[in-house]
Amino acid sequence: MKKIGICIVCFLFCYCVLEAQNTSKRNRKKNIVVETEQLSDNDKMKNSGVFIDAVKERLIGNLNESERLIREVIALEPNHDAAHFEYAIVLASMQRIPEAIIQLNIAIELDNKNIWYKVMLGDLYNMTQNFSESEKLWKSIIEKYPDNLEYLYNYALSLIFQDKLKEAIKVYDKMEIQTGINEEIVSAKHSIWVHLKDKKNAAKELHRLTEAFPYEIKYYLQMADFYNTNAMSDKAIPYIEKAKEIDPNNPEINIILYNYYISNKKSKEAFEALQKVFASSSLDLEEKVKIIMRYFPLINNNKLYNKEAFILLDSLIKAHSDSPMAWSVYADFLTKDNQLEEAAKAYEQVILLDKSKYLVWEQYLSLLLDLEQWQKAYEKSTVALELFPTQSLPYYIHGLIAVQKKDWKNAISSLEESQKYIHDNEAMLMQTYLYLAEAYHHNTEYKKSDDCFEKLLMKNPNNALILNNYSYFLSLRGERLDYALILAEKANKLSPNTALYEDTYAWVLFKKGQIEKAQLWLEKALDNGGENDAEILEHYGDVLFHKGDKIKALEYWNKAKNLGLENPELIKKIETEK
Repeated sequence: MKKIGICIVCFLFCYCVLEAQNTSKRNRKKNIVVETEQLSDNDKMKNSGVFIDAVKERLIGNLNESERLIREVIALEPNHDAAHFEYAIVLASMQRIPEAIIQLNIAIELDNKNIWYKVMLGDLYNMTQNFSESEKLWKSIIEKYPDNLEYLYNYALSLIFQDKLKEAIKVYDKMEIQTGINEEIVSAKHSIWVHLKDKKNAAKELHRLTEAFPYEIKYYLQMADFYNTNAMSDKAIPYIEKAKEIDPNNPEINIILYNYYISNKKSKEAFEALQKVFASSSLDLEEKVKIIMRYFPLINNNKLYNKEAFILLDSLIKAHSDSPMAWSVYADFLTKDNQLEEAAKAYEQVILLDKSKYLVWEQYLSLLLDLEQWQKAYEKSTVALELFPTQSLPYYIHGLIAVQKKDWKNAISSLEESQKYIHDNEAMLMQTYLYLAEAYHHNTEYKKSDDCFEKLLMKNPNNALILNNYSYFLSLRGERLDYALILAEKANKLSPNTALYEDTYAWVLFKKGQIEKAQLWLEKALDNGGENDAEILEHYGDVLFHKGDKIKALEYWNKAKNLGLENPELIKKIETEK
């Protein structure tokens, strides 16, 4: 569809130097004469100057000033058709299309022979989807200019948008008389016949291209593809054979063969053709990706499809080794197939080729966490948060690992930044508060730690982990122990027989001086897996020591040390045996 600018250029050449119109003008539609006040030659000259100034203002983008000037011209000479046309251009540029249409109709009424007025009006009718008026106008235009391809094209469009498809085909036929067989026109007619579900005529149109251009391989491939996709694959064979005859090494033939074999349920042959498709670096990568993604939901449940998918993916990577898209698809498949280390390497390759895609970073960093590659995740999240300073996940991961590294200040800084950018992800926000609560506690910012826990409990009053951790940090500080005991008791009711929660409850009791009860709950914790938890072993040793059993206490402290717990207090207790 033509742009308004075409009309504007033509107008400038035709009208910028025109003098004002006659003071009396015949209205051709109504066959009446509209009388206006006679202007002196001097007034005519002045008005022409204002008109030219209006055009200049529009050209430099001062549309409001242009409109003001052009209205002055029309006020003085209402029958100035060129002024109405110029006014329409200004209004259209200001997106005031309905007003522009009114001005164009006035211009045409004043000068019905000016083709530029009608062409612009036709464009505006199309723009406003007034296709019935557009049809009438373009029809009247081609009656006077029957050989103008551009006008015929617009007329055909106005018919298509009204679903007058067979009439549109007749217009395309007229265009072909001038152009001869033309790919664009044939494609347009083919699409119409397809829409009308007339496969015979749709095929006939494509076949005309093979006759007109007998050595152009793409037309034979189009013909074969049409038959493949319309359950007539037997008719595709002659066209495939002809394509092979013209260029036996053309890789696109294998795409057509693949579709042919799929239509005929020849899986082995289809896959062989597909391998050749994927091995070719000249074929479109996006088309290959569309094909390989058909395997994606199937690879976990079908060994054959899994095998085929990775054969094709290997070919894809070899053919497009410098494409981040190819590596990204490969990484997605590896992830789905639980080949996480290989997937991480593939994502690294994507980032090496193009580090600008945030979603790739997100998948990559998440994988590193799954693989427990903490140091690499820490380093890469540092890079990611510099590249994407308004995304929460890199900060979150950086903060999470800083917590594990006991780098509390860095953890607080990263997690506070993460919190700023979390939108519509309640779970992530809750996790951020949980890690912040721990970091604040260890950084002796106890009020901030407690505030985080209170926010968490407001949202999740029955979350055993939150209740447990809040209780434990209070017990470590020896603060609000009655409240800590309530929290720990609730955690154990919500999740009974959990060693971690039983240990916390025991430790609060120990802090409150209830040694016997503390021992009882620690023994429960040991029975529920606590024998493999160094901190629980240390706590049990502390209880035994307070009961006077120093030998047993030392035994459990050493067990804790042997499991890797090396905090200074534990080492001191072992060395001094107290």
